[in-house]
Amino acid sequence: MTPPPPVPPAPSMKPVAPSAMADKLREIGVDPTALPPLNKLDAKTLRDVMNTFTKALGVTCSHCHDKDFRAPTANKKIATHMWNDFTRGLALEGGGVLYCDSCHGGRAEILDRRDLRALGAWMQESYVDTMRRADKKDHGCETCHGDPFEGKILTKLWK
Repeated sequence: MTPPPPVPPAPSMKPVAPSAMADKLREIGVDPTALPPLNKLDAKTLRDVMNTFTKALGVTCSHCHDKDFRAPTANKKIATHMWNDFTRGLALEGGGVLYCDSCHGGRAEILDRRDLRALGAWMQESYVDTMRRADKKDHGCETCHGDPFEGKILTKLWK
């Protein structure tokens, strides 16, 4: 039996690209190829890094912060995990800096879930086939989604 042809990704899901923010990160004193844990940044550097988050995601500060900027929020937790587990933990296979804008490209929401087969194919191509783990261990879906697989990493694994 011949498998069905691959479903092309929705136009809203763009290919992962090397970051355009590498020079900006260096300018603010952060090595984009060896990002420190987010909680190790001094207050000024952290604010400067957060300004890159807003640009990369096309959002304002209130996307993650409440009126009390120190208060925990769900989006702050997600941003911390994305920094520590994704941008620090993965690298682009072909070189170039992996950073928030590599995937987000100015949009907070990047996944089109209307066709899960197309989404799975896009994620395989964009996140598994074109990336590698910084720690040199085997890389696959379980790197981000765990084993057993959990599709809702933002609301279940990173709650």
